[in-house]
Amino acid sequence: MLSVVISAVTLTGLSLVPASAWDAMRPATCLPTACFCEAPLLTESIRQPVNAVSSLAYVLSGAWILVTAGQIAAGVLFGVGHRIIMGLSAIVIGVGSTYYHGSLTFAGQFFDILGMYLFAALLLIYALQRLYRWSFTTTALVYIAFNVTLTLVQIGVPDTRRYVFGIVLALALLAEAVVWRVLRPIRTYAWFWAGIGVFAVAMVVWALDLSAALCDPSSLIQGHAIWHVLGAVAVFCTWKWHASEPAP
Repeated sequence: MLSVVISAVTLTGLSLVPASAWDAMRPATCLPTACFCEAPLLTESIRQPVNAVSSLAYVLSGAWILVTAGQIAAGVLFGVGHRIIMGLSAIVIGVGSTYYHGSLTFAGQFFDILGMYLFAALLLIYALQRLYRWSFTTTALVYIAFNVTLTLVQIGVPDTRRYVFGIVLALALLAEAVVWRVLRPIRTYAWFWAGIGVFAVAMVVWALDLSAALCDPSSLIQGHAIWHVLGAVAVFCTWKWHASEPAP
């Protein structure tokens, strides 16, 4: 129900904005030619409807994580606070991506990437918290400072956003490898490998769509939309993997 409400409010809000309002804003850096395969409807309130609607798959994953955050057994190591941040991050990705593809503005692009940074940073900082036994306060401060830094980089050098996200995600995986080697956590690793596999497929589809190697601009089936759905599934798998570890 939460995901339906958020999705409905997001789409309704975008549809009520006149197309001319987007023209008055700073355009996304992908314009005029590289905003993925779907042809932009520059005279409409929602410029890339397929990519915009498919983005809401992240809202579904995020809402599920939020709703179940307090229902997981108290003995699980991945705390309620971590779960809430993960759920909210996924929702920010979904709403931000919908705004981005709906408006094709720099502001939309900012919020789209912001959610991705929030999510990837959580994976990295959570692993570091465990390795260095940080307190909640220290972890929260590091997480906030790290995301502020990423935000400043995105504003100052927006064309590096994808590379920065990839670096943070790679660091998170490296940190998790160290966690596994040092702490030997008990987790359901089937969820981890499922998430990695789904994300790998999503990346291939994303690249094919961006390069126009597999592209029909007017189709209702868009590679970037498939990327959104698979990405949301990867988020859910990541959540299940973290939530499977009992507290020591």
